[in-house]
Amino acid sequence: GAITSQLRSLGASADWTRERFTMDPALSVGVSEAFVRLHEKGLVYRGTYMVNWSPGLMTAVSDLEVEYSEEEGKLYYFKYVVEDEEEEGKATEEFLAVATTRPETIFGDTAVCVNPED
Repeated sequence: GAITSQLRSLGASADWTRERFTMDPALSVGVSEAFVRLHEKGLVYRGTYMVNWSPGLMTAVSDLEVEYSEEEGKLYYFKYVVEDEEEEGKATEEFLAVATTRPETIFGDTAVCVNPED
């Protein structure tokens, strides 16, 4: 994969014949078990945080590699019509307002899901 290519181009010396993907069926049970144990010890956790995604690199980028800058921006608001629960496909008078800084992505939206407890 991409990471292996990067490591090889950097001159990493490893036994590449033993390379494995963590989600290969032969390894996935062990990987899951390791994550559960690490979670139970408080060494791995799930949290809400920003992920720095590079569209050019097509991968996540470490916080250490990001150069932060303040930018003026705009929020664009869109109204999604709420569908009638009783009659599929029928619109109600209600709507859900959604704000975004990236209006070009709206055309790719096929649905908006909301947790009823929120």
